[in-house]
Amino acid sequence: MKNSMMVGIVRAVACVAVVGGLLVGPVGAASASDASIKSVIKSYESKILVSEGHVVTAIGEYKTSGDPTGVQTAIAQAANVLRSLKSAIASQSASSPKIKEGKAKFEKGLRDVILAYQHLKKAFGAKKASPQIAKAEASKALSAIKKGNKELRAGAKLLR
Repeated sequence: MKNSMMVGIVRAVACVAVVGGLLVGPVGAASASDASIKSVIKSYESKILVSEGHVVTAIGEYKTSGDPTGVQTAIAQAANVLRSLKSAIASQSASSPKIKEGKAKFEKGLRDVILAYQHLKKAFGAKKASPQIAKAEASKALSAIKKGNKELRAGAKLLR
């Protein structure tokens, strides 16, 4: 498994922040509770970008040192940011059926991306000892990211 594959997976995860950016725009006639969901997502964009930056930096250090500890720590911290966002969204109420569905899809997408991070963390840990296990975990991560991104985009579309 190549390091570039893992970097690509991490960059794909960063789409959470991009999807959050899709929600920016006039709230219009949305209820206060519906607007709060959008506001929560928007408020996490910078946190997500920073945590993703830490992961990419840790991957760079990993390429030099070969020690997966730093990248595994950065991945765990990035996953915690996403868990926090998921929790913050879950605590918001949604008034319309469309917003409720969008909220549910967004939460499911975050769950899938968090799962992808768990697989990616295992992949980095197994890379030296068992390249086959690392490759399988990276493949699972990529699959979970694709699934999560699909849900996040669908949720963002409904939350607009």
